[in-house]
Amino acid sequence: MKKIEPKNYNFSNVRYFSPVQLSEHYQLYINYINCINEVNKDLKNESIFNVCNSNYSEIRSAQKSKTFCFDSIKLHELYFENLTGNNNRIRGPIERVIIDNFGSYNNFRDKFKCIGMSMRGWVLFCYDSFNHEYYIYGQDSHDCGVMLYAEPLIVMDVYEHAYMIDFGTNRSVYIDAFFQNLDFNVINQRLKKFLE
Repeated sequence: MKKIEPKNYNFSNVRYFSPVQLSEHYQLYINYINCINEVNKDLKNESIFNVCNSNYSEIRSAQKSKTFCFDSIKLHELYFENLTGNNNRIRGPIERVIIDNFGSYNNFRDKFKCIGMSMRGWVLFCYDSFNHEYYIYGQDSHDCGVMLYAEPLIVMDVYEHAYMIDFGTNRSVYIDAFFQNLDFNVINQRLKKFLE
């Protein structure tokens, strides 16, 4: 696997999130990139395959770290991409998808928020390319509860690091702020490939 480099994001139009909150969160993303690059370097060492044990071994630790860090990178990139503060009124094809599946945007948002209040890590609204359905689901961790074939359309981080500096323990207010910064142009671009 080639070396992964961090992507840059423009948070200048994001409202209700302080520069400190956003920069600290971005730094965690960089830390995960540093981790995956170290793990991938370790996996090139043939000696890591000398002991294959499910209780403890270098290969087991490396594999667990790889899925945890790599999923974290992907999720953070999706999260930062849809959190721009731009184009924050629902419109376009995503509006029709949400209304068709949830009756209204408010009903969708209430359910998404409820799952966000119930999970420890992530909430995603996805298109499932296996059964061609749309649904919201939660993950307790970067690599715990991942749904195969689920193509993320909206991604929200609900780990405490995403909001504690600005919102303390008030996750509910954080989720409201997240929705006010969602970029529906980005979401419609993600959706577009599944409507063709």
